[in-house]
Amino acid sequence: MAEEHKIFQLRYIGARFAGARLPLDVLSDLPAFRDLLISYAKKRWRGFNANRQRIPKGFDKSISLDLIAIDKGSAVLKLDWSRQDAQTALPGFTDELEVIVDRSFNDLVMLIDGAGHHSFPQTLSSDHIRALNKLGSGLLEKEKIEFLGSQGKDGNVVYLDTVRRKSLITQLRDKYQKRFEGIGRYSGGNESGYIFIDTDEFKQLKINIEPDRVKKEFDGNMGTSVQYALQIELNNNDEFCNIIEVFNVELIDTDLSDNISRCLERLNELQQLQHGWLEGDGEAPSITSVMRAREFLTKRPSFAGQYRIFPTPVGGVLIEVVVQGWDLSVEFVKDGKVEMYGIEINGPNEMESESFAALGDDFLKLFDKCTSR
Repeated sequence: MAEEHKIFQLRYIGARFAGARLPLDVLSDLPAFRDLLISYAKKRWRGFNANRQRIPKGFDKSISLDLIAIDKGSAVLKLDWSRQDAQTALPGFTDELEVIVDRSFNDLVMLIDGAGHHSFPQTLSSDHIRALNKLGSGLLEKEKIEFLGSQGKDGNVVYLDTVRRKSLITQLRDKYQKRFEGIGRYSGGNESGYIFIDTDEFKQLKINIEPDRVKKEFDGNMGTSVQYALQIELNNNDEFCNIIEVFNVELIDTDLSDNISRCLERLNELQQLQHGWLEGDGEAPSITSVMRAREFLTKRPSFAGQYRIFPTPVGGVLIEVVVQGWDLSVEFVKDGKVEMYGIEINGPNEMESESFAALGDDFLKLFDKCTSR
C-alpha cells in the first residue's frame, strides 16, 4: 500500500546548527531544494509521457513540501510530501507522481555525489542551475547539508558543502552564487538609485538601493562604514562578477564607523606580515584567520573601539577586549577554529579556554554572555 506521506530529511552539520538551531540566512535552501526536485521531476515526467507535449497544469503544486519539524543532531529538517495534496493538485496521477518524486530525489543526490567524485553531467537546464545557485548558498567553510536516506558511491550519506557546490556549478557554467556579508566604506552614490561601497574582498561594489535613501541616509557620509548582506555572483576563480540580490545595506554610527575602520586597517596590516616577523620565528597570519577576524568584527561591531588586535606567532589573529571587569581574548586559529579565554582584572577568577570549530552561534552566545555579565 502506498504511503500517504514521504519525508525528506536534510541534516545541517556545523557549529552554527548545534541544538537544532537554523540561521535565517539558510532558509532559502528549502524552496531551492524543492525547485531542484521539481526540475528533475519534470524531466522524469517527460520521459514517462513522451506523447504529451506539455507538463500538466498543477504539476508544480503537486510536489509541494511542508517543513514539519527541526530535530536535533545538528539540525535535521523534515520536509513532507503529501499524496493527498498531490491528488488535489493533479487528480489521477498520484501513483505516478510518487514514483517520479522518489526517482527525482535520487537524481538530485546523485548529481551532488557526482561532484564529490569529479563526475559531472554534460549539461543541465536553466531551472536546474537557478535552483543549484540558491541551494547551499549560505553555507560557510566546513559546514554541509547531508541528505539522510541517501547513499553515495563511497557507501556514505551524500552531502553538499562549499567545495562540492562550487565545483558542480562552475563545471556547468563559469559562474556561481553565494551570500556575502561584511563591512565596507561608503565612497559615493547617485540619486537615481545606487551607492558605491569599498570592500577589502572585492574592492568597489555598486549596490542598487531606493533612490530616496541615497540622499536621506548616505549624502554627506563619505568614508563612513556600511554593513551589508548580498547575494553575489563569482567566477570559478572566485573573482566578483555581479550582485544578484541586496538583502540589507545600512550606515553605521559615525563614531563606531571610525573604530571599525581602525580595526579593518589593523587587520589589513596583519595580512601584509611575512613569515619571520617575530625575530625570524613568527608565522604570517593565515588568510583564513584574518577572514574570521573580519567576520567577527562584522557580527560584533559594537566593541570595535575597545578591540586590540595582534598577530599570534603560529599564524593566527588575536583580538583582546576589556569589558565588565574581564580581559577577554578571542583567538582565530590559522585553520579557522576560534578559541576564547579570559581573566578577571580585579579578582581571582579565570575563564578556561573554550574552542569552537567555526565562528558560529555557540561561540557568539558565549561572547555575548561574557560581555554582558
